[in-house]
Amino acid sequence: MKVIYIGTKDQLAEAFIERMNKEGNEVYFLSDVPFPGKVADVLKHRYYKSSLEGGRFEGVLRSIAPDCVVYAGRGYMGCADTDALEADIALLAKTLRVLAGQEGVRLILLSSVSVYGDAAVHADEQSAVMPTDETGICYMREEQLVEIYRQQQGIDAAILRASWLYAEKAQEGLHDFLSEAFARVGEGGEGATLSDALLYPLHVADLVDAVKRVMDYGRQPVYNVTGCFELSRQRLYELVSGQLGVELRISWSEAEKQQSVDSSLIKKELEWTDFRKLEDLFLRGEITYEKKREKAKIGKTNRKAGSVVRRTLENIVVFAAFGALYVLCSSHSLFSQIDWMTIYVILISLFMGIRQSSFAVVLASAAYLTKQDLSILEMTNFYSYAGSVLEIMQYVFFGLSVSYVTDILREELRDLRRELSLLGQEHEELKKINEENVLIKNEYEERLLDSKSGFPKLYNTVSRLMVLQPDRIFMEIIQVIAEMVHTDTVAVYRVNGDNPYLRLINALNERSTEGGKTWNITAFARIRDALENGELYQGDIWNGEPAVVLPIIYQERCVAAIMIRELPYSSQSLYYVNLLKTLSLLLRESVGRALDYEELSREERYIEGTDILKPDAFCRNVLLAKEKAQKHMAEYCVMEIVYTGDFGECYKELASKLRTTDYFGAGQDGKIYVLLNNTGTQDIEYLKERLTSDRVEVRLTTAFDEMDDAKG
Repeated sequence: MKVIYIGTKDQLAEAFIERMNKEGNEVYFLSDVPFPGKVADVLKHRYYKSSLEGGRFEGVLRSIAPDCVVYAGRGYMGCADTDALEADIALLAKTLRVLAGQEGVRLILLSSVSVYGDAAVHADEQSAVMPTDETGICYMREEQLVEIYRQQQGIDAAILRASWLYAEKAQEGLHDFLSEAFARVGEGGEGATLSDALLYPLHVADLVDAVKRVMDYGRQPVYNVTGCFELSRQRLYELVSGQLGVELRISWSEAEKQQSVDSSLIKKELEWTDFRKLEDLFLRGEITYEKKREKAKIGKTNRKAGSVVRRTLENIVVFAAFGALYVLCSSHSLFSQIDWMTIYVILISLFMGIRQSSFAVVLASAAYLTKQDLSILEMTNFYSYAGSVLEIMQYVFFGLSVSYVTDILREELRDLRRELSLLGQEHEELKKINEENVLIKNEYEERLLDSKSGFPKLYNTVSRLMVLQPDRIFMEIIQVIAEMVHTDTVAVYRVNGDNPYLRLINALNERSTEGGKTWNITAFARIRDALENGELYQGDIWNGEPAVVLPIIYQERCVAAIMIRELPYSSQSLYYVNLLKTLSLLLRESVGRALDYEELSREERYIEGTDILKPDAFCRNVLLAKEKAQKHMAEYCVMEIVYTGDFGECYKELASKLRTTDYFGAGQDGKIYVLLNNTGTQDIEYLKERLTSDRVEVRLTTAFDEMDDAKG
């Protein structure tokens, strides 16, 4: 995916570009100021100037042909310069003109909660926009501009209104609220009076995560993105003063209104939440503050020239020392045998590089020739001056070869140190990623344990499904799914081999079914294939298909299907799909256990040689049918079969005439009964006529109406 970030060089841009690169996106950074070289090597993005005049900026956008544009502007992290904000509006207008002519491009505008102003005590995405300061007014104008292009040009755009942004590094001269807090506390703040308002700080990495989720799955025009951890301004200044080690001399007044912005929409729809808590970062010492330093205005060329002069003077001093030894020891019988000039050349070659080594060769050669009362011009042939030429060649060989080898070794050492430094940086990055993952894991665990929908609800869900009666599992699963995915159109059908007609077991209401007690899936070939393969199916609701069909597998075949007729948009995200898949695995285990138990306990539940339930087992099934009727999930009735023959012969004669969801059973009075699931008393006339034609008499009975749970 090609992603363009239009903003400025700040920590938000750095976090965004780094996140996009890690996920394999092609990132373009449009700004007036590029990142420094080292940061660019890490981020690996393409940089273009955003202040190109005329149509050059628009030409850059068209040539990139992005899939998504994230617009932040130069003053997003907090800018007091109104002119810069005005320039951002003009730049946004240029961007919108280009996007209006391109299809399939998504725009994400980073706005601010300051557009709500001070009027809204509790603001959400539907609240009125009433800014009270220049910053809020500028962001409101940007949003209005986007809305105009959305309605008139049909561009795909989303607006993120974020709360106070911060990063671990605060710096003097920046205008984000954390840097300004450090600056104000550093100045002492004596005599100042501030209102102790509540802040909802948001880390730049958490905002980047919200942008990524909106980029991939967001479909709402506006999202509020605020921090979950509130922090009072007074507490913030206390933390800052504690880190700076200065006394805080600010008086506090109570805020007139404690404004809070609701960000539940992005949390419910996209499962976004923030994990970094500003107070915890202070307590762990991860917040730093940098002050501006006055740098000496020395050009790079002057520094380099000064270094060359210094090394040349050092070379001359060493030459003077060895030249003195060379002259003084020339008359000594032992020390005159030492080649002082060669030693001098080798020392310079070892420690000062090839340039100073060449200069040392010239000095040593001049000293040697002077000692021999010779000059270069007098050496007209090799044979007459062979000794002198070889001596000079010795200086050249030792000087250049030793210095060359030394420079190679130094270069290899520099490469090794550079690699070690990169490994250290990579280690620190991995360490930071690990710390963030541990932080997120701990936060998830804490919220899961404390949440009302955490472990207690999970335990309750599992306990409701871990029973040894398949029909009860099917009854409970309807309510569980309805609670989890927020719908009231759930039904369970029994699958009978290759038969395309699925029999209804339970349903929340009439809207949950396909219009009757059976469902012919012949017209839904893809649903049938999904059930045969045991895969969750997401239907095309525009073509009349159910929203979701969830198979229940037992012994490599589908024995039942859960149909969700309608699903709210907020429950169609990846989170809920994964939740349903996990629930499918849980159902596969629980239904399999229940069916295995029924098979193993068959002798205890059925009359020998038949599929007729014994009185106690039949009573339990009637009680369950009665419970489903009380919950308006399915109707039922119990029919008495007037038959004078053997129970087994009676079952063989009637089994083919009844449905797979019906149960035969014996009563305590020695009579045989049949439990008709999903059949009310008003629907039994047809059954009576069909059985009467086969010379079998049936009649409605009320023998089980007074039966209660205790008796069952």
